[in-house]
Amino acid sequence: MDLQLHLIETITNDFSEDQKVGSGGYGEVYKAVYNGKEIAVKKLHPLQGLDDKQFHSELLNLAEVSHKNIIRLVGYCHESKNKYIKHNGETIWAKSMERILCFEYMQGGSLEKHIADESCKLDWPTCYNIIRGTCEGLNHLHSAPDKPIFHLDLKPDNILLDKSMTPKIADLGLSRVFASSETHQTEIVKGTHGYMPPEYLQHRLISKKFDVFSFGAIIIKMVAGNTGSSRRSQMPPMEFIKLASEYWTKRLQAMPASYSSHQVDILRVTKCVDIALRCVDKDRDKRPCIKDILHELDELEAEIQKCYRHQMFQKT
Repeated sequence: MDLQLHLIETITNDFSEDQKVGSGGYGEVYKAVYNGKEIAVKKLHPLQGLDDKQFHSELLNLAEVSHKNIIRLVGYCHESKNKYIKHNGETIWAKSMERILCFEYMQGGSLEKHIADESCKLDWPTCYNIIRGTCEGLNHLHSAPDKPIFHLDLKPDNILLDKSMTPKIADLGLSRVFASSETHQTEIVKGTHGYMPPEYLQHRLISKKFDVFSFGAIIIKMVAGNTGSSRRSQMPPMEFIKLASEYWTKRLQAMPASYSSHQVDILRVTKCVDIALRCVDKDRDKRPCIKDILHELDELEAEIQKCYRHQMFQKT
């Protein structure tokens, strides 16, 4: 939906600092109310050399994406405006292009907010649901029938959570829009280091396995924190899995006595860490596809349900 600039200026109180809720490599984010609902208004930074046709094309692609684990685009504005701007140290009257995206507002904030400290603040069931939901969202993008969609900038900042902690992938398409600008190459390397695969850093190779690497890096940070994540490359895979399992076992044992799913949760922890380590393999051909990861999680859940049914049968 094409929104007029004057409307967006009105609902953001002319992009008031009081309504600003965040900022990042792509622009500033403001909270506003539109048609009675809270929305997030992302005012993109001005870019030299941005292809307006590609920008419009990417927005159309984004508007067509519909999935419970992907942020919904409410509308956008692509409008020129005359205003005073700084140029070569002087203030001049010139035409400026405003590019603004409006999305559904996510009350839970970003995943980064919950895992930024040394250890993850979230309980394991919530972590698992976030991992599972993010995987389902990525699978939807990678399985698009006409043309697979690659995110290319997946990181905890770009996984947003609603009030029930359901994850939704954000900033979809912006990485490709910004790739057409003159500033993108250095900006993305500096901004998301640790979530990009070696083949991109070294040779600028892009494939589905780019997002797979990012997904694995996110899981590792969730299950092991910053310290554990940095130690991952210094130990064999099985040792790292053991380390993560022991950490979560201690956390789960500290939960109330009424919580009775410790063993099941440890199975899920072990599986997720195993998947994550394969996702960040230096050789992209050895990384699993997102659909295969989802299949592994489905198989694990089927096995868990089978065990539950067996236990219930024994009790009867």
